[in-house]
Amino acid sequence: MTQMLANIVQHRPSPYPPIPDPVFVELRTFIYERTGIFFADKKKYLLEGRLGKRLQQLRLQGYDEYVHLLKYGANRNEEYDYLCDAVTINETFFFRNEPQFEAFEDVALPDVLAAKQKQGLAPRLRIWSAACSTGEEPYTLAILFLEKFRYKYPNLSFEIVGTDISPSVLQVASRGAYGEYSIRNLPPPLLEKYFHPEEGRYRLREEVRKCVRYQHLNLYDRQQMKLMRNFDVILCRNVLIYFDSKSKVQVVADLYNSLNYGGYLFIGHSELLHGISAAFKVKSFPKATAYKKE
Repeated sequence: MTQMLANIVQHRPSPYPPIPDPVFVELRTFIYERTGIFFADKKKYLLEGRLGKRLQQLRLQGYDEYVHLLKYGANRNEEYDYLCDAVTINETFFFRNEPQFEAFEDVALPDVLAAKQKQGLAPRLRIWSAACSTGEEPYTLAILFLEKFRYKYPNLSFEIVGTDISPSVLQVASRGAYGEYSIRNLPPPLLEKYFHPEEGRYRLREEVRKCVRYQHLNLYDRQQMKLMRNFDVILCRNVLIYFDSKSKVQVVADLYNSLNYGGYLFIGHSELLHGISAAFKVKSFPKATAYKKE
């Protein structure tokens, strides 16, 4: 999960020089206009802590030079990718918030497939893991498909798309190799069946990796979002809480348009669409909530 504002529990003074207020406003406006992520005044220290070292690496004299580099520098596109990495955090692991996966498996999936059968459509399921970070979420879905769905629904065509704003996390996702933290919730039989040890890490087997297709995407880019259509289930978890209200309204509206009728949207368990969108029907499950497009 990626496209998320860093969540620092305790405010620690930055060891780097402070960002002058006018430059901070210019920098946060640059970030907001391109990502929808908003840094309030009280979060200025986050940018100082995450970008101060970058100034030293680039041998820049101040943050004003860094903003100029982002806007006009010859390598501005590459630096923008670095900026996205610096201002986002990727807290994820396999089977994170398991009740949501249970709701997907027990209710959303059968409901979507029953509706397709009633309409005479082929049993095809398209899933989008938005802000997928380093890939644990879409690969969890792939493992569920290989472990359960392909036997329960033998004619099911299954496609998973993972997207993120950060090119570097997508590279990690494509490699499919993880440390102990990422696999800590995996039942040992699944770990043994779908991973193999490799240089102190656990690499997913090819049958899992080939189930997921990754692509770079900014949820706040409306032109890119128009290309994301005809999904039956979208997982966009633990992302919306880091947008302001205007950004939330835009992103959720675009997610709605990306769903097929009868499709489901899963957001983070602490996130709500109240006051953001009334277009979905709320579906409540044990320890989980989803939003259905009817």
